[in-house]
Amino acid sequence: MPVERYLQSAIATDALASRKMAFISGPRQVGKTTLAKKLLKDPGNYFLWDDPGFRKAWSKSPSGALALRGPGPVLLDEMHKDRRWKTKLKGVFDKQGEDIPIIVTGSARLDLYRKGGDSLMGRYFPYRLHPLSVNESSTPPAPDDILQNRTTRFAWEDLLRLGGCPEPFFGASESKARRWSRLRLDRLATEDARDIQMVSDLNALRVVADLLCDKVSSLLSINSLREDAGVAYGTVRSWVSMLEALYFCFLVRPYAKKLRRVLTAEPKLYLYDILRIPGEKVSARLENLAALHLLKACHYWTDTGQGEFDLRFIRNKDKREVDFLVLRDDKPWVMLECKSNNKTPSPHLLFFAQQ
Repeated sequence: MPVERYLQSAIATDALASRKMAFISGPRQVGKTTLAKKLLKDPGNYFLWDDPGFRKAWSKSPSGALALRGPGPVLLDEMHKDRRWKTKLKGVFDKQGEDIPIIVTGSARLDLYRKGGDSLMGRYFPYRLHPLSVNESSTPPAPDDILQNRTTRFAWEDLLRLGGCPEPFFGASESKARRWSRLRLDRLATEDARDIQMVSDLNALRVVADLLCDKVSSLLSINSLREDAGVAYGTVRSWVSMLEALYFCFLVRPYAKKLRRVLTAEPKLYLYDILRIPGEKVSARLENLAALHLLKACHYWTDTGQGEFDLRFIRNKDKREVDFLVLRDDKPWVMLECKSNNKTPSPHLLFFAQQ
């Protein structure tokens, strides 16, 4: 990868320096394995579950499978495919955690699977890796430094055209990027989805995914989706939650605390892969890319212990709306409106700021 990703230094100085395992999750093909490999001192310390030799050795003895490792951290990739991966990993860490810095990566399912079953609490720090952003940097700004001048690393226009996942972005071909995006969704809507939940109608799931691509930046109505897809309400709701867990989409929920006449029901929907948004919907891509940048910042600051950050929006019954509100430790911190040409502050920003 041509650049050092923003989490590389944080993982080395945070989790690994604290003798904790580092769990790296995030959207499919966002660069998790490539990032983790850069943290290895010995390339031979990369262990992949899909490798038959390693899988057999790990099944017999997890400690024995790592016996021939070199110095420095070890990388365990796609380990969640082992039904008892957490129990085995817990045993390795409890016995050899002081001697073996461990990095665990996988598909988006890793973040979901680590939350259930046998507890690894206190043994790892989770990190969520996001697509590239305009100011991708090995030294991201702290929350109080966000208004300082930063060097632009990648052009905003290029991210709008090619998305932020490394392979299509550095490939610099719009046609290849579109094909990459389509194949990625095909795999997510079949293989990944089936591994998480019993889906009896994969074609209907794909229809729901396609419908979501047309609802970016809009209030998400499950009932409207149900009518368009011809699927039961509970099924659609379950599928949307699953697609969110798989890092296909994310929901930004409304903020209502201490505000009058605000709407509290429906969230707004955005995608991790903006290439799924039709190219003619420029404003939707613009707002989605802004949402991705903001969510990336919220996750980074939260994952690295700089506070609890959450991304919301505000809309009231008088149709006043602010696109984004960042909460810091559960309190309103920054409001943002996404505009391409207007340099005058929105009156809605001033209205809600007074409240």
